[in-house]
Formats: sequence, structure tokens, C-alpha cells
Amino acid sequence: MAYASLLSLNQTLDQILHPHDQTEQQPILKSLYEQVSFLLSFLDVSSPQNTNKLRGLEGRIRDAAYEAEDIIESSMSNQIVSESGSHEDRTESHMSNQIVSEWDQKFERLQKAIQEIHSISDEVVKMREPNELQVLQPSNSSSKSRSTNKSKSVMVGLAYNLMEIKKLLTKSHSKLEVVSIFGIGGIGKTTLARIIYNDSLIASDFDIRVWVTVSQEYREQEVLKGLLNSLRGLNHELGEESIEKLAENVFKILKDKRYLIIIDDVWEIEPWNRVKSLFPDINNRSRIILTTRQPREAELASRLCDPYHMRSLADEDGWKLLRGRVFGEERCPPQLDDIGKMILHHCKGLPLSVVLIGGLLYKSERTVSYWHYVLSNIRSEITDRDYGILDSVSFIYSQLPHHLRACILYMGVLPEDYEFRRSKLTKLWVANRFIKPDRSKSLEEVAEEYLKDLVDRNLILVR
Repeated sequence: MAYASLLSLNQTLDQILHPHDQTEQQPILKSLYEQVSFLLSFLDVSSPQNTNKLRGLEGRIRDAAYEAEDIIESSMSNQIVSESGSHEDRTESHMSNQIVSEWDQKFERLQKAIQEIHSISDEVVKMREPNELQVLQPSNSSSKSRSTNKSKSVMVGLAYNLMEIKKLLTKSHSKLEVVSIFGIGGIGKTTLARIIYNDSLIASDFDIRVWVTVSQEYREQEVLKGLLNSLRGLNHELGEESIEKLAENVFKILKDKRYLIIIDDVWEIEPWNRVKSLFPDINNRSRIILTTRQPREAELASRLCDPYHMRSLADEDGWKLLRGRVFGEERCPPQLDDIGKMILHHCKGLPLSVVLIGGLLYKSERTVSYWHYVLSNIRSEITDRDYGILDSVSFIYSQLPHHLRACILYMGVLPEDYEFRRSKLTKLWVANRFIKPDRSKSLEEVAEEYLKDLVDRNLILVR
């Protein structure tokens, strides 16, 4: 959050500095403004390889910037109170002396924060690469002109799985069928279920289709609301109906329909046991697809067929997926071919890791040196623990441009598997001062560009 703290301080200073203001504090604040602008520019153009060098400075930058902004804003607040003449039960002299004393203390703290920022700036100057000694201006990545074909690459390695699940869905028997798909996190269970859900031939075979996500933190009322919203085709939130009433409404709507229901991301069998009675079996070939990481839960949920186990990508499919995410319809340059396959090896056949690394390589320099840098880092970052997903995300986060880091971290406040409107997210970013002003664009337009960048990096999924 170092960049976000600097950006917020920069905007605060920009609001209070005036060309014709000659107050005692003006030169100090102007000097601070220049140092903050310098650090922002440095972070804008610093290469991903500088991440380790900067790691020790980021905490200092964040703390000093927040300290300076806190002092400046609280001083402005005191000044407003003082100028309003709101002295209430105190004498004017006593109030005046108190404000002076408080300002002296805050000024001392502000001086220390400014000295720390100056010290950090000096260290930054020493660590700059030769090509960063020019006037610091954000450079435009050549990746802006690139295009990939994600619609095709998303199917890589799933064709066989898709065929097998379709067979299970189209069996001739009329009983309600529960098809359980299980496999490790990131293996592509949800992606496969989404492809099936959106398949036009599958859709034509059912009166109604419903998608509901359970997630690790199961909330029965929210799951029932999600079911009911999908069934009714509503876009607004339901009222505070009881769990019993919600369950009754779901059953009533389904009882005379041929339905396909996707129950995604089940972590324990209890949520399934609580909702399975809502799905009437009237021998009309209705189907339920349940996805889970747990083989035991998959077996307990299945009724008439064995659970379907999704496995890791074969090397050939993994390379097709990675190559498609990075180059689209273009060919992979021969000098990157072998390095790319070594990078793929460390993704362990996990589609999510392949897609995340693909997003990183898509937005970065297509050079042998940078790809070797990625290879050397994922060797150490990606381990057998959790198949490396968390470590993979950690490394990719470290390679993000600084202006995107606060934006992606902020999304951690949203619930797991939460769907949100694009405009809501960008407005929250703007309100939290994560967006760097651009005189040629509105803050909302810049926020949209940030969002598109994160989508291109495969860090945000678009429905």
C-alpha cells in the first residue's frame, strides 16, 4: 500500500497548496509535495526486478506518508475550528495557546515524517537503474496493442471433460441425477461447469437453469436467496424472508419444471444435505451439477453415478493454454519456446496457475532475460503446498505496477465468490484515492483503465 499512501498524501497536498499562499508552512509543504511526486514517479516506472530492493522501503514509505497526511489533515481541521470562533467554555487566550502548543507538537512530528521521506528519496536515487536516470515519466507498455483470444484458450484441456459430463447429463433415465465434479483448487471445476451452463444445446434441454455458489463460509439464507433470485430472474435483493419461506418458494417454482442446477464450490456435505430436499424429483430428467474439492463430499452427494475426478493438464494442453494466453493467435518466438515450457513445468498442470502466469507474461516484456527472471522466481515461489496457488498469486502481485496493487488488495474486503458491478468497484477505488489523476481523463475513466488492466492479467473474472 506504499503507492496508495503516497497518492493520497499527494492529493491532499495538491488540494491545500496555493501559488499565492505565503504562509510559514508553505515552503515546507511544497518541498514535501516535490518529494512525494518524485517517489510516485519512481514507483510508476520501476521495473518488476526492483521488487526485492523496494520491499524494505515500502513499509517505511507507507508509514511516513500516512503520518504526514494525518498531521496535515488534523491541523487543517483544527484551523477550521479555530477560525469558526467556536471557543465555548474556554477563554480566547487559553484556546489560542492550546492550538499553538498542539501545532508545535504536530510540526515536530511532521518534520520527522518529512525527513524520513527525504531519506527514502535519497535511497531510491541510489537504487535506480541507468535507464531510469532520465526524467521520471510512466512508460506506456507495448502490451496495450496486443490482443489475445481468451474464448478459445479457455477450452484448452477441457474438451474431454466436457464430453464426459455431457454424457452424464444426457443419460436416458428419468430420475433426478446429481453429477459431482471434484478436484484440487484451480483445476477448472467452475470453468467447466460454467461452459456447460452456457452451452446452448444443454440449455435447450431444460425449462430452467440456476447457478448458486456455496463457498467455504456457508450462509444458508444467502444461498437460498441466490437460488430464488436466479429462478425468478430478479436483479434486486429480496426482503428479509425466513429460511423456511425462502425454501418453500424455491420448491414451488421447481416442482413442475425440468431444471439444471449448478451448485458451485461446496466445501462440506452439510450445506448439500440442507438444500437437497428443495429439489423435487418428478422423473423428468432434471439434473444437478455439484463442484467440490473434496472426494468424500462428491461421493456422498452423487446418487446414480460415480463422481467425476478432474485431473491436471497434460503438458501439451498446458502449453497450448499458456501460449494462447500470452500470444493469442500469434506464434511464440523461437527464443522463448524452451523457457516458456520450463515455466509451464512449474505450474504443475494446474490451469489456474497457467492462466495467472499467462496474464503476467502477456503484460510484460517479451524478452529472454525477463522470462528467465520469471522462471527463477517461480522455482522458489511455487511449491507443493496448495499446489503453489497462493505463492503464485504472491509472486504475480509483486510484479504488478504499483498503481494497481492497492486496487487488487482492496478487493479482499469483498466476500468470497462475490459478484459486483463494475461501476461500483471503480467508484470505491476513486473514493479511496487509489486512482492517480490524469488531466485528460476523469478519475472514473482512469479507474476503468485500471480495471481492464487487471482483467487482462486474469486477476479479475468478467461475467
